[in-house]
Amino acid sequence: MPRLLDRTPIPESSSEIVVRGERVRLRANQIILWLTITPRLDRPPNPAAVRFPAILDTGHTHTLALQERHLVNWAGLWPDALPVSGAVRDRGRRVILRAATIWIYANQPESRDRLADRPPFRLRVSEGAAVYPSGVEFPRLPVLGLRAIVENALILKVVGLRREATLRTARRWWPFADG
Repeated sequence: MPRLLDRTPIPESSSEIVVRGERVRLRANQIILWLTITPRLDRPPNPAAVRFPAILDTGHTHTLALQERHLVNWAGLWPDALPVSGAVRDRGRRVILRAATIWIYANQPESRDRLADRPPFRLRVSEGAAVYPSGVEFPRLPVLGLRAIVENALILKVVGLRREATLRTARRWWPFADG
């Protein structure tokens, strides 16, 4: 039962990080995880692939939403490198869904920005990622939504008293397993 987020802190104040030379403000009370996006492939991304932050938001009903500039500047992909898988309407705009593979990098326990030394976890993405066109300032940071959790049978636990979140895969039950 791999942990994708292992007691990652939910900060009480804002902070800044740098992603590919861009200063990025991370706000208080946001669960941050680290992603990479690749064209639809079954093999893990290049180890040199840039990991970038995304907000885990259960109020967001799609799998992943990001601006075109996030895709180009952070993931290093042009939108045309990802096939169109559909479209949705949001705020009166048509937003293209792009077929992609999303990889989550596990954090080191109790750390938001230090990543564990293990391969990323591949998310199943049935609908695609919503790529907002240039000129649209939403979302401020990429947003991984509830659909990603549900479609991948993940378990999210938030402990408010300790200000931490854990995201893990479901236990696999096998009647012939030892112990």
